[in-house]
Amino acid sequence: MEVVYTSDSCDSDSREQKTVDLGHSNKRHLDDDLLRVSKSKKLAEDIETVLLNHNKLIRVPLSLADFTNLRVLDLSNNRLEELPEVITTCQLTTLIVKNNLLTDKSLPKSLLGAAGSALKELNLSGNLFRHFPEQVLELRSLKYLYLGGNQISNVSKDIWKLQK
Repeated sequence: MEVVYTSDSCDSDSREQKTVDLGHSNKRHLDDDLLRVSKSKKLAEDIETVLLNHNKLIRVPLSLADFTNLRVLDLSNNRLEELPEVITTCQLTTLIVKNNLLTDKSLPKSLLGAAGSALKELNLSGNLFRHFPEQVLELRSLKYLYLGGNQISNVSKDIWKLQK
């Protein structure tokens, strides 16, 4: 497990951002690894980015809820079949879940909550969706939506609700 400290020069308060990078770990379960970080409350509060991409995850670690300032979550290229409600408790601005096994019934009934109010980028491309995920229409801050590489044949007539 790697905790990376980065400085974002564009960030007005120029504080260090912390990233937990467990990508490319070839693991099916990561709860133990994330729990080690989340047990340190101070460290868990500082984490803004969690990279869990390119693993073999079959479920989202519930310990993500401990990362109260999590902004970016990358779950791409795993074997996820659903996104649990815990996703809605994080204050995410970016959620990347491309190239998984998500279907029309894989998303929580509502994407609102802490995550939905701040989410600006949502990448659901390369999954198994057949219908446009209506939950997306609730995301008022959404600027970027990626749905390519799915089996969606019709886009919701309410897509206009996403306009700024």
